[in-house]
Amino acid sequence: MVRQPGRTRAFVTVAMAAVLTLTGGTAAAAPRAAEAGRLSCQGPVPGCVQDVRRVLEDVRDELRCDHRAPFPAISVHLQRSLERALAGDGAFEEPSWLAGDLNTGFLNLYLDAYEADQAGRPVPEAWRAAFHAARTADVNAGQDVLLGANAHIQRDMPYVIAGLGLTRPDGTSRKADYDRFQQVLDRAYGPAVRDVARRYDPLVALADDRWNPIAGHTASQLFRMWREQAWEHARQLTGAPDRAARDRVARRIETNAGQWARLLGAVRVPGYRTVRDTYCLSRPL
Repeated sequence: MVRQPGRTRAFVTVAMAAVLTLTGGTAAAAPRAAEAGRLSCQGPVPGCVQDVRRVLEDVRDELRCDHRAPFPAISVHLQRSLERALAGDGAFEEPSWLAGDLNTGFLNLYLDAYEADQAGRPVPEAWRAAFHAARTADVNAGQDVLLGANAHIQRDMPYVIAGLGLTRPDGTSRKADYDRFQQVLDRAYGPAVRDVARRYDPLVALADDRWNPIAGHTASQLFRMWREQAWEHARQLTGAPDRAARDRVARRIETNAGQWARLLGAVRVPGYRTVRDTYCLSRPL
């Protein structure tokens, strides 16, 4: 099962539509592939997913109305969706990779960034932008979620995939399972939107797919694009012939995620932090 270091123990979007409603460089060195896996999945895969969910629930509950909380809150719904997928027959060809090693390794890098930021240590640019916006910016909760998702998918995911391998031991590709995971994301979208709107920010209700199906479609497209880019970057990492080539790929990963972070955090509404905080503090969490 997942071991829980420290006291606190990727994702789905909630508010591309909310962000659209409001709108009308090289970071730290990349982790080596072998470093993915500080936590590990030991035992039945469904139990590992349940443990990941509990870790994220702990982070969410610890943060309460902190503007970093919507991202782990969304991730909790993703894990619940993954649990339901595993309960069916044949959801994935290699569940031990997709829902076990990849899911756990993905959690590792989020927790690394979260705990480093808590301790005042440097974090990658995309995560730094997400955490800085959560602490200081007049952004909505949808933007906080997207900033975290960008860092988690476009920055973290390539390293985790490359560390675990894009192919099975028999040489066949793992891409089909990776693509099937999009359905898990899509099913998590509606419950996640409603939870974030209820807990943190009523503006996020604009992205509720029960009456705004375009929002869910837009979110699905965005995350398909990000996940395809993450897979391609992982392929480039594993195909790099030497350390210098790998470092060039890492710089592209960090730059791409950093540019997206600046875009996602660019829109600010003066005074909206106070609106969100007042609303959240009035809600039972």
